[in-house]
Amino acid sequence: LEVEAHVRELRDAQQYEKINAIVKHLALELANSAQAHVRKGALHALSGTAIGLRQHAGQMLPQLLPPVLSALSDPDPRVRYTACEALYNIAKVARSSCVAHINEIFDGLFKLSADTDVQVQNGMQLLDRLMKDVVTESEAFDLAAFMPLLGERIYVSNPFSRQFLVGWISTLGSVPDLDLVAHLPVFLDGLFHMLADANREIRTQTFDALNQLLREIGEAEEVDYAPLFHVLVTHCSSRDKFTTLTSLSWLHPLISHAQALMLPFCAPVLNAVLSSLSHPEEELREAAARADTSLRALLHQSNAAQFEMGTVLHALAAHLSSAYVPTLLAALQWVHMLLLKNAASVLELAPQLWPPLFKCLGNPSEEVVRLALEALAKMVDGRDQHSAQHSA
Repeated sequence: LEVEAHVRELRDAQQYEKINAIVKHLALELANSAQAHVRKGALHALSGTAIGLRQHAGQMLPQLLPPVLSALSDPDPRVRYTACEALYNIAKVARSSCVAHINEIFDGLFKLSADTDVQVQNGMQLLDRLMKDVVTESEAFDLAAFMPLLGERIYVSNPFSRQFLVGWISTLGSVPDLDLVAHLPVFLDGLFHMLADANREIRTQTFDALNQLLREIGEAEEVDYAPLFHVLVTHCSSRDKFTTLTSLSWLHPLISHAQALMLPFCAPVLNAVLSSLSHPEEELREAAARADTSLRALLHQSNAAQFEMGTVLHALAAHLSSAYVPTLLAALQWVHMLLLKNAASVLELAPQLWPPLFKCLGNPSEEVVRLALEALAKMVDGRDQHSAQHSA
């Protein structure tokens, strides 16, 4: 209180050099004292300095913040808690001016998120809520400068730190003027990894955050789909059922929204979908079937030049050797659709299809045998017509 009153007097007298000298002295005392109570006292004094400065506190943040942020890593939990308290008071006074220092403050909060001391955790959560409010109400927040910092930390395994990050992603996603979709490649893969967390609450929070992001993708005018489909395809083969189900469930709406823009990535998506059609879990099979239907419909109505026929047939050829009937049937239906769409292109690349199609003739499923025979008949007929045209 004495420091606060003294700083207020100096502020009124516009003697900022003296205030700066006080802050420098406190910072040195905080950094160099071996006594925890002295370090705590210095933090209280820095907090009082900010309160005494009031609306001028923002100008002094470059001097006030470094010693307080450094104290967040103090070995004594009482000092760390006091640093939380001091940073809260400074941020409450400086408010919008803190946005210019959000990366340093966020980094400090991230470290505190894994703190094992209950009191420090409580202090961190209060400070965290305040900083989210500061960011969401600010027009000066630079999302592009902030996201790499979040991306660097997204693969953390600590459950409390994961909750902290998901909380920030959800908060930023709720701000209409912030285009979080443009930065999805920075953190989407990390979020999908969190779906397999042992903590149910984290899985639920992550799932909710992903649903919010999926809605934003649906409303976005411009989306970079390549990294998104890459993440989904990767996690479709996850050992964790919830992760696989969520990844497959994203495919149908993303295919519907992307339309022709996803055609360059249709082969890896098709591979992931066909693999999942024979999954032992019904929910996963249903999600894969929805994606399969939407992808097949998209290719059926698209221009053949928009996708690479060779990579699609290569994916199909692998699945035509599947031991599972649902996958075989879907792969055969794809072959029929492609033959109907562009038989000439299929026949040019047919050598990779002949062996697995002939192998299908020995399958116990009558439907598999029927579809394989029909496909082979169409291919032979098409080849004969092609030969006759060249002979003529």
